[in-house]
Amino acid sequence: MKRFCELENKTLIELIKVLSSGVYNLDTIVHIVQSAAESGYKTLKKPVDFEEFDVCNWIDEVGGLTAKDGQLVDFMKYMQDSMVPDLKESKQTDEKKN
Repeated sequence: MKRFCELENKTLIELIKVLSSGVYNLDTIVHIVQSAAESGYKTLKKPVDFEEFDVCNWIDEVGGLTAKDGQLVDFMKYMQDSMVPDLKESKQTDEKKN
């Protein structure tokens, strides 16, 4: 998430708002994929030997931004589900307590 914040030049709270909106601009999609790939490389102690242009090519290779399903769509859904707090569930729990 830190690298994603750096690439987007946003705070974590601002990024959570973007992710929860479900509406992403091209830069945001590229930055989500790029930051995840960079994290994976660093975890494996591999040098990051790709740049934003390469990430755009990867996105195109899996169907691009117009794909209705596939790897990119699944990945974006995962990012949204895993990074956005489920406030509805918390609210329901609080209501049951009252």
